[in-house]
Amino acid sequence: MSSPHATAALQPLRLSRNEAQARTTIAQRAAGLPLRLGASAWQARLHPVAGSAAPWPEPGYVLRLEWAGAAMALRLPAAAIEQALASVLEGAALPAIPSTLADAVLEASAGELLQSLQALGRGTPELLAWGPAQPGDVQNLPPHACDVYLAADDGVQAIAGSLHLDGLGLLLVAGLVGKRPPQPGPLDDSLPVTLRAEVGFTRLPASDAATLALGDVVLLDAFFATADRALWLSADGRRGVHVQWPSVTSAPDAADTAPPTRLTVIHPWTETMPATSDTPSTDTAALDTVPVRLSFDLGDVTLTLAQLRALQPGQTLDLGHPLAGAVRIRANGALVGEGDLVDIDGQIGVSVRSLHSASH
Repeated sequence: MSSPHATAALQPLRLSRNEAQARTTIAQRAAGLPLRLGASAWQARLHPVAGSAAPWPEPGYVLRLEWAGAAMALRLPAAAIEQALASVLEGAALPAIPSTLADAVLEASAGELLQSLQALGRGTPELLAWGPAQPGDVQNLPPHACDVYLAADDGVQAIAGSLHLDGLGLLLVAGLVGKRPPQPGPLDDSLPVTLRAEVGFTRLPASDAATLALGDVVLLDAFFATADRALWLSADGRRGVHVQWPSVTSAPDAADTAPPTRLTVIHPWTETMPATSDTPSTDTAALDTVPVRLSFDLGDVTLTLAQLRALQPGQTLDLGHPLAGAVRIRANGALVGEGDLVDIDGQIGVSVRSLHSASH
C-alpha cells in the first residue's frame, strides 16, 4: 500500500559542481548591490532558490535579455512601477497609473538597467522582450531562479521580484560578485560549539563493540595526548584547539573537593591535528561489520563561535570538573562508559571501568 504522502517522486535540483559553487557565491556575496532607478539610489539583494519561483497571484512584468551569451529574465510585480515612480516623487501618493505610462516607466527602467550592466565590462546586454507577464511565462523562464529584493536608500520603497538565469548567466553573476565580502549569516556568534578533550580513538566492528565488558582493554588507533601534557579540544577528531593540562605538583584532592581543571591554550583553532587513519571501512556487507568509532576524552568545553575566534595562546579554559584519572568512553559520539588509560608495551589503551547503554 502506498504512503498517502508518496504522491510525487522527490526531484532534487540538478546542478553541476560549478553551478552549485556559483549559487553559494551569490547567496553569500550578492547583497548591498548599488543600483540607480531614475534619480533614486537603491540596494539589491539576491537569494538563490531551489527551482523556479512560484507563480504570482497578481499581474506583473517580465523583461528578457541576453548578456555575454547568457539568457536572463527579470520578473517584477505590477506594484513595482508604482514604487519606482513613488521613489522619484519622494513617496507622493499616486492615482491608478495608465498602461501607457507604466510601459514608459518600464522601458526607461530597462534602459537604465542595461546601461548599468554594460558599465560592468562584460559586453553589451540586449533587451529581447518586455511586457506584462503571461500565464505560461513561468515554465519558459531560465532554470536558475533568485529572489530579488530592491530597497531604496531612503528606506521608504522596496520591490520584490525574481531573476532567472541559464547556467552561463548563473556563472556570470557569481563572477561579478565573487570579490565582494561575504555577508553575515543568520547563525550568529552566539552559536555554541562543544569541543571534547579527546585523547584518542579506535574503530571496532559492531560485533566486537557489542562484546565489550568491564576490565576489557581496548588499544587506541590514535593517541592525541603527549608527554608534555598537551592534547586537543575537538568536535570531530580532525581539527581543533591545541591545549595543555596543568601538571600535578601535589597529592590529588578527592574528586568532590578538587578544583576544576583549567586548560591552557597552546595554539588557537587549527586544521593541523595529527594525521590519523580515521576512515571507516567500506566493507559493510553485514551489520556486524559496521564500524563503531570508540573515542576517549577527559570531558568537554562549550564555547560560542565568537569565543572560539577570540582564543589566544596562553588563555585558559575551564574544563568544568577535575581530572579524576578516568576517561569517558563514547561510541559514535554517545557516552557509554568510563575507563583508565594503560600502557601496553608502549602502546596506549583503555581499560574499561564501567559501561552502560547509549540511551542511559
